[in-house]
Amino acid sequence: MHSELLLRAFEKVRGELVEEGFASPSDSRCAQELSAIVSKTFSYGERSLRDFYNEARNSSEGDINIPQPQVLSALAKYLGYENYKDFLVKNTIVELKEIKADGKVSKKNKLVLLVIAISLITIIGFFGYHYFNQQRWMEWDETHYVEASFDSEKLREGNLKAYKAERIVDFKKITPACASKFFNDDGSVRVWYGKNKEGTLEYFTSYGLHPQTGKTLRPITRYMIGKYICK
Repeated sequence: MHSELLLRAFEKVRGELVEEGFASPSDSRCAQELSAIVSKTFSYGERSLRDFYNEARNSSEGDINIPQPQVLSALAKYLGYENYKDFLVKNTIVELKEIKADGKVSKKNKLVLLVIAISLITIIGFFGYHYFNQQRWMEWDETHYVEASFDSEKLREGNLKAYKAERIVDFKKITPACASKFFNDDGSVRVWYGKNKEGTLEYFTSYGLHPQTGKTLRPITRYMIGKYICK
């Protein structure tokens, strides 16, 4: 499933670049964006991502192999999954449903599907118990995340997230002014931005996904500061 993961990541980042005003983002530009996203947790070059993307897109011999689990996890989180295991389990279930709906399964594939089904039941049972009974949770409270009790309806609606201490401490919505400090002394970014469901720009103190839309936040630029903040 490494190919599927990477192809989806490129498709998503290409769409986001188009929304940002890039008429036809190149594979290199998309790889640069993904490299920046992955490198927030694990340093990884855009050249490797571009090479793997070309292999995944052109190969007719099956799946590619991305050996670094940190890269797989970062790409899965970018697509909205908790981690790569979550991506693998959920998409395998989808494939099983599609095969069942089609009704065309060879004898060889029946055995494969049986093994997959048993494995999934074991994985879901084990991790599901520990996940829901031991996992801590958080939810967005207007300008910041707060710890919350488990609520199945909030989880289904996407309002309940797995607890992350760094999100609680570092991730806040702010209203920057022209005098705000947007960059660290080394030039790295201190503010990220994204649009809410109403299309209004909002600003945050850390990289991540917009709490309302789930879209990846963008690092602030001097152009954005001049156009939208220091008017």
